[in-house]
Amino acid sequence: MANVTLKCTYSGGSSILRELTSESTLHDLMSAVKGVTKIEHDFQKLRSGFPPRTLSTADTSAALGTLGIRSGDTVHVESIPGGATTAAPSSNPSSAPSANHPSSSSVNTHAPSSKASHSFSAGHHIPSQQGRSIVRKEVASNNSCLFASIGLLLQGDGSDSIATALRCVVADTVLDAPHQYTEIMLGKPPTEYATWIQNPAIWGGGIEIAILAKHFHTEIHVVDTQSLRVDKFGQDLSCREKIYVIYDGIHYDPLYDPVGPVTVFPVEDVEIEAAAMLLAANAKKHHKYTDLANFSLKCGTCKLGFTGEETAREHAKHTGHTNFEEYK
Repeated sequence: MANVTLKCTYSGGSSILRELTSESTLHDLMSAVKGVTKIEHDFQKLRSGFPPRTLSTADTSAALGTLGIRSGDTVHVESIPGGATTAAPSSNPSSAPSANHPSSSSVNTHAPSSKASHSFSAGHHIPSQQGRSIVRKEVASNNSCLFASIGLLLQGDGSDSIATALRCVVADTVLDAPHQYTEIMLGKPPTEYATWIQNPAIWGGGIEIAILAKHFHTEIHVVDTQSLRVDKFGQDLSCREKIYVIYDGIHYDPLYDPVGPVTVFPVEDVEIEAAAMLLAANAKKHHKYTDLANFSLKCGTCKLGFTGEETAREHAKHTGHTNFEEYK
């Protein structure tokens, strides 16, 4: 029985729903929604998917899977006019959230779940001058490191299954908006791209980060070790929260505050960005990055060697080989 984690957005903000499983029903989802929004079942209007579609509440015993709801999805909640709530959601950030139904503010100040707390028990950190620390959690060095990093920070899960689910989110987004995600942008037709990005051997990059930032309505900040640049995705979405990943040229890892731990930060938190930059500067000082213009790669399929990313990309384009490894 797999866990199903959903993001719930509503007029009072957003919350992460973590208590659902693959066997949960629509009634279970509505109960979880009531726990964070206080909207009674009969007055809930739920929308999910790309583009968001209204979920029929005619059969509340239907399993979430049969409704097309998957872990990592966002459920948009509206109150039907005339609907009642048991209590208005508090807008006071200091209000204590329910232990079973964490609010978006609790995500910013506590471990997302017991599983996430265990996942973030180790890493490398450099305290900033302001006393804040940020930690680099190393994820598996495979072609899904970007998706694993984002999944770990936002879902408390960096497994292969969450990486696969996030790849599906990207593919579905592109297929549902082919006029926005064009062949010129993607480098291939949208249908071809959707199949391509779901291949676990394919790396994620800027397009995928932008789509996931929009999906989770959370800014994703990418700290580049070599250039010490921070690329900020989702700044045009008026997000209230942000996460950090660090990029060394070929690999992504998640960053988090070990006190809590905290994986999601308010967008106005400048101290945590200073701590992230200090961590990246320390990594650069010890040359913990890959110079994409000059590094050496070997094709794992035909064993040919290449210098620089571009030559490797050309080889992949002409041969279809995607399994590369760095060597010195």
